[in-house]
Amino acid sequence: MVINYKDRKTISGEDEEAIDEFLAGKERWNVYVGKHGDDTEVDFSGVDFSKHRKGKGEFNFSGYLFPKEGNVNFFRSIFGDGGVNFTFANFGQGVSFMGANFGEGNVDFSDAQLGAYLTEFRSTIFGKGEVNFNRAKFGKGDADFSDAQFGEGDVNFRIANFGERDVDFSGAQFGEGNVDFRIANFGKGDVYFCNVNFGDGYVNFDKAKFLGKGFVSFKEAVFGDGDIGFCKAKFGKGAVKFNRAQFGDGDISFFKTKFGKGAVKFNRAQFGDGDISFFKTKFGKGAVKFNRAQFGDGSVEFKGAKFGNGTLNFEHCEFKGYVSFQSMTETKTLSKFSLRHSSFDKSLDISDNTFNCIPDLTNTKLTNQVSLDRMEISDDYPLEGDFNKSDGERLCRLKELAEANKSHEQALDLHVIEMRAKRDIRMRDKQDKIKNQNTKGKKLRIYLDKIFDVVCIYGQSIIRPVLWLLGLTLLFTCIYTSMSIVQHTPGHWCDWIDRFFIGLLYSLSQVFPFVSAGRNSAADSLNQLFPCETIPGWFYFLSIFQGVLSFIFLFLIGLGLRNRFRL
Repeated sequence: MVINYKDRKTISGEDEEAIDEFLAGKERWNVYVGKHGDDTEVDFSGVDFSKHRKGKGEFNFSGYLFPKEGNVNFFRSIFGDGGVNFTFANFGQGVSFMGANFGEGNVDFSDAQLGAYLTEFRSTIFGKGEVNFNRAKFGKGDADFSDAQFGEGDVNFRIANFGERDVDFSGAQFGEGNVDFRIANFGKGDVYFCNVNFGDGYVNFDKAKFLGKGFVSFKEAVFGDGDIGFCKAKFGKGAVKFNRAQFGDGDISFFKTKFGKGAVKFNRAQFGDGDISFFKTKFGKGAVKFNRAQFGDGSVEFKGAKFGNGTLNFEHCEFKGYVSFQSMTETKTLSKFSLRHSSFDKSLDISDNTFNCIPDLTNTKLTNQVSLDRMEISDDYPLEGDFNKSDGERLCRLKELAEANKSHEQALDLHVIEMRAKRDIRMRDKQDKIKNQNTKGKKLRIYLDKIFDVVCIYGQSIIRPVLWLLGLTLLFTCIYTSMSIVQHTPGHWCDWIDRFFIGLLYSLSQVFPFVSAGRNSAADSLNQLFPCETIPGWFYFLSIFQGVLSFIFLFLIGLGLRNRFRL
């Protein structure tokens, strides 16, 4: 009797013929599947394949084909001890190994095409052998490995392509072997590694691509003592979350990792004693948050890291090892850099940076020296024109640290910005009061503060008061020359030049009255400017006024010299 297989819509595990054909090898199985329609379902759910094993040999399903438009179901199937090989298999529209139980052998899905629209390994149990999804291709649907249990062997998803939808490893348990996701492509959807236990092996996401618009979450994931690598990995536009993740004592490397536009969050993460490197990591426009994270004895390095327009937040953190934010690039784009309320058991390095925000080290506990060499605040700060109300407190703390490091010049620079911030805040806070109340004294102090800044940058500049003094001297020279009653002969400029030098000599005598020659030259210059005439009283008034201003500028020059060469 000729059997019309195309009338059958399901290849069932309850059919002994189907089981026999499935276990007979690739040639017979592919011919058998070809007799069925493309929309035929394959249902081997609950089948105990271990009963058909010959010892612990391998089940070889390499190159198996399944109906193109049907689904393949191995729900709660049992494969027993021994290898299972599905390399180069093509699972049609969708495949489910949910709750399936593999034995102690290796499980290999290398180069397999795992369903066009659905791949499900939820709650699948893998044995002690290696699990290999190297170069496996997932379809347009979700890839679900949530609550999967991997054994003691290595787990390899190297160069796997996870398709276009969500990838979910939430709650998965890895064993003692290495976990390899190198060069894996996680598609366009969300990626979940929440509550995953990665075991004690090396966890490797080097050059992995998370280029979708969705987020990537390692929230509350547990890493063992093996090293962790995200070197040169690339993330998409969504947020990257390591909130409450627990890291072991292995080294952690985000070397040249590139994050997208979303936020990067390590809030309340707990790090072990291994070194943590964000060397030359590139962050996007989103915020970078490590709030309340705890770091072990290893070093934490952000040297050469590149930031977007977001914030860098390490508030309420605990650092037991060396911490370096040295030579970060494009720090001018950072809108906030905060280490507020954090404690440091070893040294902290923030040198070789130019910020367009005020680094916040207020209320920090510092055991060792803080390196602030060549750390500067950009001249463009604040970009929006107004200082923040807390800038004064932040600058005061930075100035305190600079003075503790005996960096007097840096302390002066910070003092200038601090005074400007306080003045700006004071003017904004009291603007309404100045308009409506009798606060002329407070308003005068604000104006004097502004003048002090313009004339000598709060005693830091030498060249400014020198130029002001030269200009003042020349101005009064012209005034004295024009006030002289001595007339010069038209066309004889020598007479005017002689009179100008006489006025200059008198003006200089008012600048340096404490010089003995200055007193004598003042009397002689007056006799030449006003020969045989009574000198006007207001001429002496101008002389006194020039003398007072000159004394102020001389004092400011001395103040600048003192600040410049102070030990």
